[in-house]
Amino acid sequence: MSNRGLPKHRVHKRAVKPGRKLSLRRLSAYVGLCLGAVVLAVVVLILGFGGAILNRYGKAKAERAFAQAHPGCALRIGELVYTVSTNCLVAQSVTLSATNSTLKVSRISLTGVRWARLLWGTAALADVLAKASLDATNLNVEFPQAQYGIRCARLRASVTDSELIAEGTELRTLVGDEEFFAAHEFRTTRFHVVVPECRVLGLAYGELLQGKSCRAGSVHFSQPSFEALVNRDKPKQPFAKSPLMVHEALAAIRQPLQVDSLSITNGHLTYCERVVAEADPGVLTFAAVNMSIEGIANRGDASAAILLRAQGDLMNAGTLKVLMTIPITPADFSFHYSGSLSAMDLTRLDAFLDIAEHTRIKSGSAQEVTFEVDVTAGQARGRVRAIYKDLEMALLDKQTGTEKGLDNRVASFLMNALKIRNSNTPDAAGLMKEGEVNYTRRPQDEFLQFAWFALRTGVLDVISQ
Repeated sequence: MSNRGLPKHRVHKRAVKPGRKLSLRRLSAYVGLCLGAVVLAVVVLILGFGGAILNRYGKAKAERAFAQAHPGCALRIGELVYTVSTNCLVAQSVTLSATNSTLKVSRISLTGVRWARLLWGTAALADVLAKASLDATNLNVEFPQAQYGIRCARLRASVTDSELIAEGTELRTLVGDEEFFAAHEFRTTRFHVVVPECRVLGLAYGELLQGKSCRAGSVHFSQPSFEALVNRDKPKQPFAKSPLMVHEALAAIRQPLQVDSLSITNGHLTYCERVVAEADPGVLTFAAVNMSIEGIANRGDASAAILLRAQGDLMNAGTLKVLMTIPITPADFSFHYSGSLSAMDLTRLDAFLDIAEHTRIKSGSAQEVTFEVDVTAGQARGRVRAIYKDLEMALLDKQTGTEKGLDNRVASFLMNALKIRNSNTPDAAGLMKEGEVNYTRRPQDEFLQFAWFALRTGVLDVISQ
């Protein structure tokens, strides 16, 4: 009996093992089936009720989280729509309100965002947005205290393509000129800028999102217009702090900055000065402005410099060309610039001089003007060579704006007879008078002001007897 029992016992053991294996397989199948059902349920939930979840729960949570992270600010998101097949999230409107500013966007579309990594907090923002792209329309930012606003018809950004494109951008005041100037006790400048298109290529989004640096291959502005109006009818603000020069402004940027090239094509510049409130200003214009700037950076060795080339049509009468070299890390305020002005009718400058300087050029034509200036430690020295003829000027009455009156006529006569060199052309030996540039930077001078004030000393020296 014992011998016959042994096989039965062995058979029993063999029968148990296959049963256990079968239960494990069934368990695995059940787990897989349950996981599949959960995934299917989530997909159905997103497809069927995703909009409700986003708009009732997700949106409110995002708005509360933003308010907690940024006290005093408020985020309001319009209707959200998410498309799973394209991984695209669309917000029909977004409003961001802060203490001194408000941002409104009509529509924002986000694609390629790694939402799972964002929700689980397992990756940095640069990784979450590594393949993202953004398309926003009708952006409007307002700064009520500064009385300025920025509009942008469309903004597109692609991390994958390393590009940023802004279309229909405008910087403008929120009020009219008189109300704008009335809000300032001292002399100020009103700006108006329109940029039909700005295209940034080679933008290093990864480093930018991590706060490491700001690097771009190229920045291009197409057909921008820039207008500045100065109200000289008000006194200058008491001097408080010297404006930053280019190298100082770059050094103030903490993160490394590098833009290989910046260019402007077919731009338009208008500079205006008014001396009487609500009166017409003196106007100086530059049309067909083309500019290229290379080597923009705030890090580099002692020889690193920004190279600027620009040209434009002054008062639609003569072409002005400028070449400027600005060291990135100079020990002091130093740079070099040179340029030329083609032949032009000098009376075209009266649109500005009549009002801004109470001076009129009655006749005169320039054949050619060239200049070269070196600036070392805030001291500008150089030469201005100008070929011109038949220059006659008149002093205008500050009240009436005309050259009538005995005092004005006598002053104009003496100026032309004793102070003004009416013509400056080469003699038989090819020699003629050259103007000397000699100007020291004043604490209140801004960069472009300094460059013009220095050049002006040479111009005045040329036309002086």
